[in-house]
Amino acid sequence: MSKKGFDLFDLVKKVLFTDFVKGLTVTLGYNISKSITMRYPDEEKWVPYRRFRGMHTLNRDENGRELCVACELCAKACPTGCITVIPMEDNSGRGISDRVAKVWTVNVVRCLFCGYCEDACPTRALRLGREYELACTDFSCTLKSREELLVPQPVPESIPGGYVVKSKFERTPQGIKVVPELSKYKKRSI
Repeated sequence: MSKKGFDLFDLVKKVLFTDFVKGLTVTLGYNISKSITMRYPDEEKWVPYRRFRGMHTLNRDENGRELCVACELCAKACPTGCITVIPMEDNSGRGISDRVAKVWTVNVVRCLFCGYCEDACPTRALRLGREYELACTDFSCTLKSREELLVPQPVPESIPGGYVVKSKFERTPQGIKVVPELSKYKKRSI
């Protein structure tokens, strides 16, 4: 085995710890840079992008009728089986066009938020909304019924996402809820 020749440059690098100093400059650069702190939820709230998959919503048409025809395709497409649909016909008796869901529930704990149910829906009745705050204190609030899912989402689809907006507190029967103030928003990288 032959040794390589004496390299003065390698010796200087080892003596002066240049690799260590390079790494330390990166660390110190992050320590003195301006930090971005989001004052969530007291002052600011993040509005998710349009393609975000959050809590399920059941939609209505312009006349206020439910779009769901209880075809059960969403329940069949769900890989975890968290959606339960039990169909019934409307009182008018006009056939399948007036078919509605008697029971429509989703178990949020089992849901993967994969979007297969949304893709399978032929009437665009089922959408995965933008609500991402799904924490609760007991298992009874993890089963969402049809009546809960028909309530409109606080962030409509027309508003673009990726924004940090001011938030305000609203008192509801369930307690205090933080609601985004969608009239004023600014783009900020997170």
